[in-house]
Amino acid sequence: MNTGWGLLDLPAPAFDALDGALAAVLPAALRVMLYAAACGWLSMALYKRWSNQARILEVRAEIARTQAALATHDGAFGDLNKLVLKNLKLTLRQLGMTLRPALLASLPLLLVLPWLSNAFALAPPERALRVCAEPPQAAAALHWEPGATTADAGCWNVTLPAAVGDAKHMPLAQLQARPQSEFVHKFIALNHLIGNPNGYLPDDAPVERLTLALAPRQLLPFGPLALRGWEPLFFVTLLVVSLWLRWRWRVV
Repeated sequence: MNTGWGLLDLPAPAFDALDGALAAVLPAALRVMLYAAACGWLSMALYKRWSNQARILEVRAEIARTQAALATHDGAFGDLNKLVLKNLKLTLRQLGMTLRPALLASLPLLLVLPWLSNAFALAPPERALRVCAEPPQAAAALHWEPGATTADAGCWNVTLPAAVGDAKHMPLAQLQARPQSEFVHKFIALNHLIGNPNGYLPDDAPVERLTLALAPRQLLPFGPLALRGWEPLFFVTLLVVSLWLRWRWRVV
């Protein structure tokens, strides 16, 4: 059972420590909004620092002049082709000048989003959690410690924490009192980047995946259910802060 982190999960212990300290004074919804504001500020600061704002403005002015010339052109077709080609080159140049700093500015999001999903996506489980094996017919080869009651074909009602094993492995998978993911599965290439906090099944396990019936966590007590999770709070706050900083700092 591999419990290693992915590359993007390496900052998670620091984020956990910070969130644990803030949890004493701020509710989860405000903490998510605070992290979104911090990500927005850091991303815009990185973009502003590593993008050549003066040169980008010059290129944009050239593009505007070229497009104005195209709009009023009434000459030879060869001259029109030259203007079109010039406009295309300038547009690609602007794209190239903004792409690298934009990728750099996305790094804070890449580091914080996996942690946010693990920390805020799922509600704490009830005492008995429904766990299902895939494929269902492989469930007959598994046993739980402590024992679990059978819910239906391929599924159990499990009291956490618990471990499941087969004739070759004990534990095959181990579930903590508060799982941070809805699945336990075999290791795949993507897990080098983003790990599964529940760990992994061995490659020779009789099941491909265990699915945990965890409910989504609701950070807001009102509104449509789809808007009560961490994602709307985070991305709306991120967008508002980023747009405000873009205007405030006159970033292009």
